[in-house]
Amino acid sequence: MSQNILIKIGKYLIDSLQIYFSASLELQEELIKNGFYVPRSPDRKIKMPIPIIYSNFRGWLKTPEPITIERLIPPEELGLKPDDLGWTRTVKDGKTAYLIPPEKAYVEVYVKNNTISFDLNILGYHLERASIRGINPEKWTNWLMFYIDLKYIDEIIDALKNYVNINSQSQLNLPEPEKEIQQGGKEVTYYVKVPVRDFSVCMGCFDPVQKYLRKKAEEHCKLYPNLKLCENPIDIINKLRLRLEYDPSTETFAKVGIAKISGKRPQIMVKLASMGPSITIRGVAKSEIKGKARGKLVYCGHKNRRQYIDLDLISFYKALLSTRDYVDKLPKE
Repeated sequence: MSQNILIKIGKYLIDSLQIYFSASLELQEELIKNGFYVPRSPDRKIKMPIPIIYSNFRGWLKTPEPITIERLIPPEELGLKPDDLGWTRTVKDGKTAYLIPPEKAYVEVYVKNNTISFDLNILGYHLERASIRGINPEKWTNWLMFYIDLKYIDEIIDALKNYVNINSQSQLNLPEPEKEIQQGGKEVTYYVKVPVRDFSVCMGCFDPVQKYLRKKAEEHCKLYPNLKLCENPIDIINKLRLRLEYDPSTETFAKVGIAKISGKRPQIMVKLASMGPSITIRGVAKSEIKGKARGKLVYCGHKNRRQYIDLDLISFYKALLSTRDYVDKLPKE
């Protein structure tokens, strides 16, 4: 069958997904240039972290715990109340926390022209902030990731076998997986680096982010009415460039393999990562901020709302094959 035709491999429920838009200096610079004080105003009266899109309500081997307030962008910063989102207020470790209703996201998997494409259909999610991490987000390597149940690994491998142009299994030359431990030992992964062919994700295509930007514009203009932002905040927000796309000049790759997160079942993992080049922007909290490039920032009208990652098909196939043999090395708890 010709690979010039887009072929659907399957549709899978996502266990968890995170898009760390806060890791993008490109987005931070765009907001600052248009009058927003990111991540805070010089006098500290405004706090404006760039949102993280977070969907994390599947794959648990235990009941998910409430999320403490310091991790969340609360509904009030969207001009909403917790009840509007179905959140239930509680207390965890002496801190205000919220029980968030189950959230649902899917990934649709396609093959075309030796490329495997992951279309993310994120139906349920909430906004988080990056304040609980010890390292500033512009220094992070991994910035977009999703996980699905490991039970699908054989199904996906078998489906892709028909489209991988390798004469025999003996010619595969499987790579040796790398091990990575994160979250203070709570996440153990074995992965292979896979070339990225394309990606495109847009912060502004998520409706709560639009509410957040409008609410923050109101807050800015109440405290600092002479800002250029305040001349026409809605028009400025509508013209913001909020979509990140693949840039061949950026050292971008995907970590593909298997993962075991404490309290969760074993999972297939895809993490979008970048190593550079280094970029510098003019900051608000400090004069200059240095970090890693993530991609090319472009305008999006937020109509199509497509979020996707395209990877090299053969490399992805090899990554799944090689890391599948490491399942027994994952922690058992």
